[in-house]
Amino acid sequence: MKMVGINRVVLAGNLARDPEMKETSNGRFIATFPVAVNKHWRTRSGEAKKETTFFRIVVWNGTAELCARYLRKGGSVLVEGRLETRSYQNSEGKTQYITQVVGDQVTFLSKPAKAFESEAEDSPAII
Repeated sequence: MKMVGINRVVLAGNLARDPEMKETSNGRFIATFPVAVNKHWRTRSGEAKKETTFFRIVVWNGTAELCARYLRKGGSVLVEGRLETRSYQNSEGKTQYITQVVGDQVTFLSKPAKAFESEAEDSPAII
């Protein structure tokens, strides 16, 4: 019997920092940025509570270039992608693990930092 697997993530939130873009040794572009997602609820006594979770987003190539160019801290985005865990050796030789969302599609929910010339101001930009 084959096992079926689904790895799909959809997040909507605000950038906690400007995207950081780098070029890999083989000429690919990668951009990373944290997205803050808020959860709101009320306690049994009626007290309003809020919890913020930060997700590390990674995007590649053309999407990376567009995100680095147009997204800024505080901007609202919708990110669709997959969850990925990777490991690396830190400076002390210990293995560290990072869980991140590899974004396949990023939708700008607020006006981009440098508005697209051909886009209407109120329509979201999907990349």
